[in-house]
Amino acid sequence: MQEVSQFIVIAPGAMGKAVEYAEDRIRERLGRSFPQYHFQIEPFGPFSEPEEFAVVPVMGTMRRDSDDPDRIYMCKPLDPWVIPAIKEVLREFELAPGLN
Repeated sequence: MQEVSQFIVIAPGAMGKAVEYAEDRIRERLGRSFPQYHFQIEPFGPFSEPEEFAVVPVMGTMRRDSDDPDRIYMCKPLDPWVIPAIKEVLREFELAPGLN
């Protein structure tokens, strides 16, 4: 079973425009802390929390090496510490001047 390697990070509702401008910095910071993962930043996501970042793991993936190109594979469940650790890094941006 494949491990989760991608996350969608949804900005807090009130910070959308600031996060849009800082998207590269946020992705770079997350990449330094979690080099094994890839992050997609959504400044104006439909599932935004009012005051904190939401982190959504991509738990399914399509595999190109399959006989069935529409087959979806589910990933292993994440260790319980992963999302809280990602959110801890994102708190730096919630408190950063110009981003709140």
